[in-house]
Amino acid sequence: MEFADIAVIYQDHYVLIINKPAGIVIHPTYKHAGDTLWDALLLFWAQQPQDDWQPPQLADDPAWQQAPRHIQEMLRQRRVERYWQEEGTLSRPCLLHRLDKDTSGVVALARTERSRRHFVRQFEDHTIAKRYLAVVKKRAPWWAQPRTAFTFAQVRGHEHVVLDDVAALFSATPQDEFVLCGPLGRDPADRRRCVVIADGQTASTRVRVLGVENGYALLEVQPITGRTHQIRAHLAALGYAIVGDPVYAAGMQENTTLSRQFLHAHSLTLYSYPACAAQTFVAPLADDLLLWLQGHTPALMTCAQHYCQAL
Repeated sequence: MEFADIAVIYQDHYVLIINKPAGIVIHPTYKHAGDTLWDALLLFWAQQPQDDWQPPQLADDPAWQQAPRHIQEMLRQRRVERYWQEEGTLSRPCLLHRLDKDTSGVVALARTERSRRHFVRQFEDHTIAKRYLAVVKKRAPWWAQPRTAFTFAQVRGHEHVVLDDVAALFSATPQDEFVLCGPLGRDPADRRRCVVIADGQTASTRVRVLGVENGYALLEVQPITGRTHQIRAHLAALGYAIVGDPVYAAGMQENTTLSRQFLHAHSLTLYSYPACAAQTFVAPLADDLLLWLQGHTPALMTCAQHYCQAL
């Protein structure tokens, strides 16, 4: 794979943000030992020139004043080495999160050890906002039905009001916000898919409806937790499969020109390092998804364009 296939959205000494194309496995597995995004990243990394970052020039610690000169020099050298280890560029970038093979969009990588810890803490604290665009249809396979408690709630101020009628999703406005909550785990009948199941991991997903046309809904989806197949599995559990999904919509939808699911990681908002200022990075909607909208749901195409322009 050539790195030319992957667009760099942003890069500085501390972070690398890229736009992952669909159809590429993000990291080597026993099924995909090569030709992954990671392989392309390592090639890209090896070709990058060294930046001009240098450790800061700091005054000696007052406690060193009584030490012999050679000890003072050793302490200075150790401090410089520690800065290089913590703030110098890593020998390899660190993937901070992953996308499914057939999901396109924003992926973030840390470039230094200290920035890695800074960003990982944000993922753990759920202060990073990942927003996806998805198109769903009112159908899902029988096996995707929840097997334990699963709630569909509307956010009203500081309260979550549980709704019994999932059809409310298709009558919602862009101002309405919903939360899907249900533990996710591997389906015992098929480990390749995830379902809402009693022994699963806690999972929550926020959803807004940007538009509805011809039985399709364009959604902004924000996973609060980061479980495997979370968006795909939660929407299927609600009864709305993502268009083109080969697993969660298998046999449930009419023929489509899409060769993958309509799911795109559109934006990522995080607090930068070291300034700790909010930054939002955007990956334009992939061409195959734009073509599908244009050919099947022109009104949703307009909704998507307005949404993207607003960020």
